Amino acid sequence: MVSGYLFDAYPKNDKMVIWIKAENGKTIRLEDSWTHSIYVAADGKEDLKSLAQNEAIKHYAKNSEFVLRYEKITDHDMRRVLKLDLADSQKAIALGNAIEGINYDAFRLYNVDVLPPQAYFYEHDLFPLAKCKVTESKGSLKWQVDDDLQATDYEVPDFKIIHLDAKHRQEARLPRFTDKLDSISIKFANQDIEIRNESEAEALDNLVREIAVLDPDFVFTADGDESVFPYLIERSMINQMQLVLSRESMPVESQKGGITYFSYGKVMYRPSTIMLHGRVHFDTHNSFIFDHSSLHGLYELARLCRMPLHTTSRATIGRCLSSMQFYCAFKKKLLVPWKPVNTEKWKSYHELFVADRGGLIFEPVVGVHENVGEFDFAALYPSIMRKRNVSGETVNCDCCPGSKNIVKELGYHICERKRGIVSEALELPLDKRAKYKKLKKMFPKGLKFQTYETRQGALKWIGVVSFGYLGHANSKFGLIDSHIVVCAIDREVLLLARNVAEDRGFNNLHGIVDSLWVQRMGASKEEYANLKEPIEQATGYDISFEGIYKWIAFLPSKNNPLVPVVNRYFGCFEDGNIIKDRGIETRRHDTPALFSRFQMEALQIMAKGNNIKEVKALMPKVWDLYQKYKQMLQEGRVALVDLIFTKNLSKDSAQYSVNTAETSAIYQLMEEGKMMQGGQTLQYVITDYYRKNSRKRTTPVDLINDKTIYDSRRYIELLAETCNSVTVPFGCKLKPNDGEAMQLV
Repeated sequence: MVSGYLFDAYPKNDKMVIWIKAENGKTIRLEDSWTHSIYVAADGKEDLKSLAQNEAIKHYAKNSEFVLRYEKITDHDMRRVLKLDLADSQKAIALGNAIEGINYDAFRLYNVDVLPPQAYFYEHDLFPLAKCKVTESKGSLKWQVDDDLQATDYEVPDFKIIHLDAKHRQEARLPRFTDKLDSISIKFANQDIEIRNESEAEALDNLVREIAVLDPDFVFTADGDESVFPYLIERSMINQMQLVLSRESMPVESQKGGITYFSYGKVMYRPSTIMLHGRVHFDTHNSFIFDHSSLHGLYELARLCRMPLHTTSRATIGRCLSSMQFYCAFKKKLLVPWKPVNTEKWKSYHELFVADRGGLIFEPVVGVHENVGEFDFAALYPSIMRKRNVSGETVNCDCCPGSKNIVKELGYHICERKRGIVSEALELPLDKRAKYKKLKKMFPKGLKFQTYETRQGALKWIGVVSFGYLGHANSKFGLIDSHIVVCAIDREVLLLARNVAEDRGFNNLHGIVDSLWVQRMGASKEEYANLKEPIEQATGYDISFEGIYKWIAFLPSKNNPLVPVVNRYFGCFEDGNIIKDRGIETRRHDTPALFSRFQMEALQIMAKGNNIKEVKALMPKVWDLYQKYKQMLQEGRVALVDLIFTKNLSKDSAQYSVNTAETSAIYQLMEEGKMMQGGQTLQYVITDYYRKNSRKRTTPVDLINDKTIYDSRRYIELLAETCNSVTVPFGCKLKPNDGEAMQLV
């Protein structure tokens, strides 16, 4: 018997390889005779029998049998489907393609894109880092799990962590895989190991030896998926040697290139991944794991989503949520469709007019307001989905047309007989997040606070994504009708909340989906707080009183000062001069660090004012701060790293044609042989903005050198715009480069 923590799992031919982190620190490798299975349905049983005998299918499947499963989420009875056990678990997609090649229209495929480790975890009711005992018997493993997913203070092993990097002997302006290896660095605890040899082969061989001796569990890299490991693999191939860095005796392998995809209105890029078998490779450029403290968020997600640490670290939150739903489906013997076929039910023009709307928004009253209270519903959308049993199969179900669970505005009914997959999957993350938030209050500082904060922060995103995923094209169990239902219930809830506030003499200044800003001049904090209970009673959902703003500014559109923008505001709470900001430079990911820092310092000065009049009186100090930063820019005392703009490309390099600041940087990278894909991140510094015909108006970060000088004139203009974002609402505006003081507007 082996005792410890489930550390890693991955398929190898007809087995699942398991790594256990024992309590004594040793890592133990086990094998289980197991392969992934996919399922095939068809209208005719003879078609399935014929498929099972097809030689092309037998090449991939070692066994076949008929089993009973629920094929669709709306099914009330199980159907006979063909189960195919793969000879190699990693060939599920290939088998699926082969079946479609035989007759695309005749067969419906299921569980094809469920990853083998996930399927193994579902079948054995396991999860990463589970404390367990494992017994080997005739090539199979028997599991005893001594852990609970609902636990909040579960134990985590003490993992050994290293940081790995490699440097080129750069022969061109950009590093290339043809560059010879200069050095390899390994950081472990308080040790810095540098490998530098005249021979590349010796350096790579020493790397393999050092990794074997250190035997790390986690290997952190910066851009390891696209740069560090592919480069080391290339150099090892040139030197005709194998780069064995896994605990398995197999060389590290490069995968195919990354992919560009479109999600939630944005062009995204996902690079391929480099996996170290028996270890976990974290690429901080390709993961939400940026430092050791955020590992607790990863642990929490991996456990709840039942995905290996390597997979979870690179997965989208939508993929994590899907895995939770897949587990619920497995328990119900419900199949997971390879290609979702749930379509929106036909609606008349009138029905669309009523139903096809988003969450309720009360446009903000543009300007600065005093003594404003903010109320936020706690995880409103996922709470609606859980409480009202909203899922793809429960909205307008055919099993209980007389349901009393009615969406009034739409006239839709929701199932009362069975629990929906989506609502069931949300129960555990919602409950655990609520527990962590309570535990945070018990430990307001220290390691426990940081752990609970990181875990609840990771779970927060499950709730955030759950709503959008209801209507997403790739959602296996979502349906646009369920998305519509959540929006309708949200509109009802926010409207009720506003009515409760207005009935008690409060004016509504702004409302957006699950947040409300109300005002009553002269109202005390207690009177604001007393709104909480009646709102919860009227709506049936928990709401938090965030506090009272001394002042808050709701901003207009930059193009039209008469048009309000729902997500651009900043304000200062009464307690502790805490600033809350949305949509301004301090919150934008593309803003250079200098501007974010300046604007936050300006807001901290303004936060000392207790009302609009006092804030206006502080404007000379904001002007002095601006002059300080302006002088730093003029004198060239600002580090280039603080002036970097960051942009996500919406298309591939070659598709850009208009000469802008961004394309100037793109062209220079192309000239050096670096092509970028849509969704990748471009970083640059403005160096000669006003040379309109120049292709070097900016310099990409990759090409910055000792001679690079920033364009102080352009940065001063942008600094003034950054300042005006927070001063204009208070009637003060400045103009750069003209020697004038801040002007009243």
